Amino acid sequence: MSLEKLAYLLLSGLILTLPAACGSGSSQSETISNIREAEAAVATGDMEAARSVAVRVMGDDSFNDLPASELARLSLVYMQIADSTERESSISQAADLYRKAFDVNPDSAEAFYADVNPEMYPYVTMLRTLVGHIDHPYNPEADSLDENSHYELPEPTDLPEK
Repeated sequence: MSLEKLAYLLLSGLILTLPAACGSGSSQSETISNIREAEAAVATGDMEAARSVAVRVMGDDSFNDLPASELARLSLVYMQIADSTERESSISQAADLYRKAFDVNPDSAEAFYADVNPEMYPYVTMLRTLVGHIDHPYNPEADSLDENSHYELPEPTDLPEK
């Protein structure tokens, strides 16, 4: 195969994949823009609009390709929605997004949650606690002493002399 034909094939392959790559990139940028829109709706107190946008984000084609930081941002949107509307489904969704963010990139998710505005600390703390309890439920038997284990106190004669 000549060098010209090889170059032609490579160039053709790039041209064919370019529209798909551009399409997914713009879709992801639209999804990120929608997350910003949901955050803005929360900031203005319009929780129904925030929820509507957040639901739309979850249904976007590029949702599964979002970076951990964007998933974390969306989890905080859902926590704020839950706080204002008292919808348990929003808390559940926030916990799922929290887990997904850590699944995608634990370091990035941890960095995001560590660097949130102080007003978001209660939401982050609640997510950590909630997800921790779901993933590692409390086992009271693990905290109790085993009946067969005991500590022996030293006998008075075993004490060192002064």
